[in-house]
Amino acid sequence: MGLAHAARLKGDDVVALAMVGDGGTSEGDFHEALNFAAVWRAPVVFLVQNNGFAISVPLAKQTAAPSLAHKAVGYGMPGRLVDGNDAAAVHEVLADAVRHARAGGGPTLVEAITYRVDAHTNADDATRYRGDAEVETWRGHDPIDLLEHELTARGLLDEETKQAARDAAETMAADLRARMNQDAPLDPMELFAHVYAEPTTQLREQRALLQAEIEAEQGGTH
Repeated sequence: MGLAHAARLKGDDVVALAMVGDGGTSEGDFHEALNFAAVWRAPVVFLVQNNGFAISVPLAKQTAAPSLAHKAVGYGMPGRLVDGNDAAAVHEVLADAVRHARAGGGPTLVEAITYRVDAHTNADDATRYRGDAEVETWRGHDPIDLLEHELTARGLLDEETKQAARDAAETMAADLRARMNQDAPLDPMELFAHVYAEPTTQLREQRALLQAEIEAEQGGTH
């Protein structure tokens, strides 16, 4: 919301997209952001990815509203509800919200209904709060499978293209994993950079102390 408001003040045609889960809508800063965005008519689109659970807390224990999109009414902005597993529908709704914001219409709250088929983390036992039948039902509504089926039916996608897309995705993921596993060299002195425009006396003393300790340790190692 702050980025969008700043862009509006500068006259930029930037539209910000803020993504949050259904659990995040129970946090205070979510409501503050929506309130200020509506008051200042900030060019921002709030996308709520509602997968039904905030880790293990179901949506019914987070809100009594008919939908999270209904909350938009209280802030004075449009609210849209969309099937989050329908890629084309999500694109259409978000594109419309972006056009609305860019034209000076202010923010939009979009709720995309989806589902988390796997556990929240590898430490989460999802069987404690949902059944296998529910999960299997949603597996049949996988967004990638639905999109592939639709494009194939329209003659816009064949097996060769699908395999090329899968290979490209795996290559990109492998490259990302490799780069994330590379530990970049760290300079402890960066701790003191960009803290103040003009370093304080205490900060300079702390920097000198750490520098001396590092040099002493390196001298001992040699």
